[in-house]
Amino acid sequence: MRRASIIGLLVLAACAGPGSRIDGVVVAVDGGLSGVASFEIVTRGGERLRFVPGDGVVAFDDGVPLSHLNEHLQTGSGVRVTYVEDNGVLVALAVSDVP
Repeated sequence: MRRASIIGLLVLAACAGPGSRIDGVVVAVDGGLSGVASFEIVTRGGERLRFVPGDGVVAFDDGVPLSHLNEHLQTGSGVRVTYVEDNGVLVALAVSDVP
């Protein structure tokens, strides 16, 4: 049921627009080289946000595997996350380096 609602939200987001976007610094990654279950960023305003990758989100926009978030965690370089909220869960639709 939850999977179906996330898929529905992804379709809705694709039709309605790009979703919300936010920039921040990666402060936690749950996962490794084989995949990422969740990650957290801290925004410029100091807000800490936890995201789960949406279905099919396995890479940054430029094709680099999502496990690259671990490098961002080490270097402190920023990321931009496009997301939707599903029952209080922030679902990442896209992840990219901050331009």
